[in-house]
Amino acid sequence: MKPILFLSALFLISCGAQKNDPHYGTTTIKELIDVKGEPIKEEVIPVDDSKILHYKNDEKYQVQNGVVTNGYINPTNEERTLIYWKHAFKDCDVKIQKITEKIVGHEKPEFVMKCDAKGTGVVYTEDSDIVLRVIKYETK
Repeated sequence: MKPILFLSALFLISCGAQKNDPHYGTTTIKELIDVKGEPIKEEVIPVDDSKILHYKNDEKYQVQNGVVTNGYINPTNEERTLIYWKHAFKDCDVKIQKITEKIVGHEKPEFVMKCDAKGTGVVYTEDSDIVLRVIKYETK
């Protein structure tokens, strides 16, 4: 009887811990606020009718024309390594793009590795296995 009780409790805990990621390209700003609450800060960006909504834990969501288009979140502990994402993207047509060129200082350029089929990309620095940010967007 105890194993069933333990498994039931574990199931309930895991279901409650699931992320409430928006459906990028369809979730409205109102729906995002209903789920995530009011943002800490709103930042207008130079893209037509766009802004970034900032939330705790450095979560950011880009909204354009009232619809959530992108999410920028910190990786979980297991998502922090590039090898994790290489495995997660093993069946994808992966694209890698250089996104910054650091001219000042000793910082390395940043790259994004993305899988459009999963609507996910990860930002990392050159010669590093550490993922800095996870980018979520509408699947293509």
